[in-house]
Amino acid sequence: MSRTLQVTDSAEQDLAEIWSYIAEGASEATATRFLNKLYGTCERLLAYPLGHPERRQLGRDLRVVFHGAYAIYYQASETAVVIVRVLHGMRDLGAIADQGGFDI
Repeated sequence: MSRTLQVTDSAEQDLAEIWSYIAEGASEATATRFLNKLYGTCERLLAYPLGHPERRQLGRDLRVVFHGAYAIYYQASETAVVIVRVLHGMRDLGAIADQGGFDI
């Protein structure tokens, strides 16, 4: 059985903000290349979704994989990998979790 890759609305918003930040600081082409590589990291999760550590302190069955300075938070099941958030590694995760930022 193959898994599908799903991206939450919150993660889509994160990706749009990342693209805008990189495009403003570098170029649109650089931002697009970065996001394409980040999406590649997400797609590779389909093969080995349980190969990355859980982040139970966030109160969910979340796992995390890093792409550069960005943490990709996801949930995995037998049928899907759900990208929940994509956040810079320096963000205050406790504050985000307290505000429901990891809710699907």
